[in-house]
Amino acid sequence: MDQLKPHDIALPTRPKGSTITQWLYDELRRAILEGRLRRGAALPPTRRLAQDYVISRRIVVNVFNRLRDEGYLETRAGSGARVSASLPEDYTPPRPPKPAARPSLPTRPARIRPFRPVEPALAEFPIETWARLTARITKSLGLAHLAAGSPAGEPALREAIAAHLGASRGVACHPAQIVIVSGAQQGLDLLARALLRPGDKVWMEDPGYIEAAEIFRRAGAAIVPVPVDADGLDFAAGLKACPRPRAVYLTPAHQFPTGVTLALPRRLEILNWARRHNVAIFEDDYDSEFRFSGRPLPAMKGLPGADQVCLVGTFNKALFPALRLGYLALPDQWLDPLLRLRSLVERHPAVLPQQVLAAFIDQGQFATHLRRMRRLYADRLQALRQEIGHHLEGVLELPEIEAGLNIPARLLNGMSSTEAAESAANHDVEVWPLDRFSLSRRRHPALLLGFAAFDRRAIRRGAAALAQALR
Repeated sequence: MDQLKPHDIALPTRPKGSTITQWLYDELRRAILEGRLRRGAALPPTRRLAQDYVISRRIVVNVFNRLRDEGYLETRAGSGARVSASLPEDYTPPRPPKPAARPSLPTRPARIRPFRPVEPALAEFPIETWARLTARITKSLGLAHLAAGSPAGEPALREAIAAHLGASRGVACHPAQIVIVSGAQQGLDLLARALLRPGDKVWMEDPGYIEAAEIFRRAGAAIVPVPVDADGLDFAAGLKACPRPRAVYLTPAHQFPTGVTLALPRRLEILNWARRHNVAIFEDDYDSEFRFSGRPLPAMKGLPGADQVCLVGTFNKALFPALRLGYLALPDQWLDPLLRLRSLVERHPAVLPQQVLAAFIDQGQFATHLRRMRRLYADRLQALRQEIGHHLEGVLELPEIEAGLNIPARLLNGMSSTEAAESAANHDVEVWPLDRFSLSRRRHPALLLGFAAFDRRAIRRGAAALAQALR
């Protein structure tokens, strides 16, 4: 227990008319009673929680003391606050019925050029820690670990993911609702084949993730492009284009590729509509772990009425692409059909990397790595802003973003995004044209620039070369 490290906590927006103190008390108590903050889980230090939500530390301390006095928290000198092992209500989170048992049945470039948009900072990954965990777990493997695994994945990893989602993304889910996949691509493929039928219509953000659209097309679905504005997917435009789709694909925390966040009123509007009409929502949470400004943002699946939401997450961007591990957090109604399909196409994911990742999360290394990367990426984004301002003022314009590995840059020089990307490539700079992600063939005079994988020196060189290409 003492080895656990605190999670970041995602809390809903404070409602009008509620005091900060009452809101914080109510939401922390609710997170404990709903099981999103598990018994024994460590809470963040009061100073960090106050900074995350821009509130007085005194308020946080008072709320912690009240929860401690009421029996919800335990505090120990030098180790902070934890959720009590036994609660006043002696509450145990309800366990949904477990699914019935099923029978077992492009070349990477040698050198990453600035500003490749999808690369994490691989040089900063704690490879020594990962190697030690791998060695320790390999030595402890028994015969049971050499046998076939579960189509849903290793219980230890599903437990760790459920706890992480509860604390950091505001999602109350049981480990039985978690299915381990190799990444977002496989997760979307399984969802498409299990839930979509030929001719079904799927709303897609436009511009949006082209690979997801291709996955849905291969399942026989018809793609309905829905434009994106400053508040995310334009819900009214979607209803006008197709009032009753079978599914909606969203990247609400950090829309790909525009970087905007789906506004809370639209999230609630979409959830209410999806519930009324039995529309499946595929929430792709591909890089929201790297929210480096603003307070922690709950996932759409963590909002009230999210019974239709299938959350798709990946560790391949948060840790390293070669890991090939992600997850689905599914509503109970769609667990069985997806697990039947999974057992046919892959039987089960590999056991050893799941065990290592579970230990990496449980021991707090994952949370520590995320906090470090958030600070690093915030610094690198600031460096990119400075260099673009210095070398490309009047040529590129960067918007405000709060999360992710990349940023769209609006072209001000009259070039199309395709022309600009081709010219950049001739100057040894890799940027992606936003026209590449258009589903309706609308033109988007902007480029997608990655910053996460590049230090300040590489950013400075890349900006100077890009200026030569675009001027």
